[in-house]
This record gives sequence, C-alpha cells and structure tokens, in this order.
Amino acid sequence: MGVSRVTVRSALLRLQSDNIIDIVPKSGAFVRSTSVKVVIGVPNPIVAKGPELKHLGSFIRAMEAQGRNIMVRFIEPSSIFPAGDEIGAKMKTSPDTQVLRRYRVHLVDRVPYRILDSYYLATLLGGLLGKDEGYIPLFKWLRDHTGLKAARAFEHLQSRMPAAEEAALLNIARNQPVVDLDRWIWADDDTLFEYTHMIANGALHEFTYSYDIDEEASR
Repeated sequence: MGVSRVTVRSALLRLQSDNIIDIVPKSGAFVRSTSVKVVIGVPNPIVAKGPELKHLGSFIRAMEAQGRNIMVRFIEPSSIFPAGDEIGAKMKTSPDTQVLRRYRVHLVDRVPYRILDSYYLATLLGGLLGKDEGYIPLFKWLRDHTGLKAARAFEHLQSRMPAAEEAALLNIARNQPVVDLDRWIWADDDTLFEYTHMIANGALHEFTYSYDIDEEASR
C-alpha cells in the first residue's frame, strides 16, 4: 500500500484499541466480533438509580438483565490465607486475619471485559472456597448463611495504562486505557467484609452515577 511498517503497525494498534481487531503475536491481526460498551448504572438521569451494586447486586446480574451472555473464568483457584500487611491494611484488619481470595475475569459474549481480584473475610464467606464453577450471587449467599446484608460500598477509580499481565488477560494493547477501581463493601452491622481491585477495559465500560446533593451546597 506504499506505507511503512511503522504506519501499518500504528494503524493496527489503533484498530485494536477501538476493539475492532485482535493482534495475535506470530499469527496476525483478526477482525473481532462486535463488542458493545456496557453501561454501569442507568444512562437516563431522570431514572438513574446509582452504580452497579445499588440494586442488582452485581455486574453479572446487571448484564443478564440486558440479555448479555456472561462467563466467569478463574485465573487461580479460590484460596484462604492470612491477609498479610497490604490486604490487611485495605480491609482494616490484622495481617493474621483469614481471607478468601477469588481472582477471576468476567467475559461478556466471550470478550474479556474486566479482571477482579477480590478478598472476603473468611469467617463470613469462607464457605465459598472451591465453589468456582457456576454463578453464586454473593450478597444473597451472605444473607442466607450469616443473616447479614450488604449495606454500603465505597469506590475509588482512575484511568491508566495496563500492565503487561492485565493487557494479556483483557486481550488489549499496552497503550489502551483501563479503568482501575478499588471497592470496599460493608454489611449492615458495619463489618467491612469485601475488598475488590478491578481492572476494566476502558473502551468497553461507561460508568454513570446518581446522588443527592446536600442542602448546604445551596447556602
């Protein structure tokens, strides 16, 4: 086509970042099936109810409500071990506290959309150890087995470029932005029972939020 390899490579990377093609090392570039951006929350501000956990309880339920095909692929089998300094600090507990780890990828219509590295208090959710097959609604399981209900969540998110492992798991280029989200969830007795670090393909996610404005803001 009368252009340099650098130009072709740049064009292919742009197509990959737009989720139009897959670049497979030593194999070539392949056209992807259509990947639709998922909207987390309700896009209409008149009826918006808040982020994904507020009503449906999970990303999987939200996607099922939209008629999407969801798969969960565990990167490592679930396991229980001491929280250690880093996760202990994240969960505001001692390093010796036993936590259940679930490290997995969510695929929507067979396309990897997000990576989740979740840690739960083993005293409450340790019964999920080894239950990596099929979908178990976490909040329902918590209520049925402990009587506790998920009541409050806090999220912190930022946009950045992915690390090599993250790009490989999401099947994206290293120059394609991801959404990096930390999420903490408390039960109705004020127990912090979950910390999740999520990496989402930025091109395939749109987050919408609705919230009340304090009266003091108008004074």
